[in-house]
Amino acid sequence: MTRFSLPTAGDTLTVVGFLHTAVGLAKYHKTLGRMACEGVIDTVQGDHEREAALWFLMCGASLMLTGRLARWTQLQNGMLPASTGPMLLGIGATGVALLPRSGFWALLVPAVLAFAARGRKREGRDRWADRKEHK
Repeated sequence: MTRFSLPTAGDTLTVVGFLHTAVGLAKYHKTLGRMACEGVIDTVQGDHEREAALWFLMCGASLMLTGRLARWTQLQNGMLPASTGPMLLGIGATGVALLPRSGFWALLVPAVLAFAARGRKREGRDRWADRKEHK
């Protein structure tokens, strides 16, 4: 039987980034198609719809990259930097306050997991390090 570990803050942040990118591709597919037809290069500046598409997709990619780095860091060190949880919570809470009907709520999940990972490490109970030793 395959045993699955619980997701890390990095795992959930990667999923948020993937979903953000998927939504962006679906929402802006016509805009992106027009940009492709025009050759892509220098097709964004001055067009608010294209600018929104670019930033939506770049944000999704950045979330995925940050999630993968967070996962790697936690697996290597057994923990994340102390600032990770507060920063994710701050970004998520600010986004929710300014734009309540948005995906900013999703950042609260990796924030909580980042806080939980810090608590486990302080208590000497690092599930990921224990798991690596047993393999």
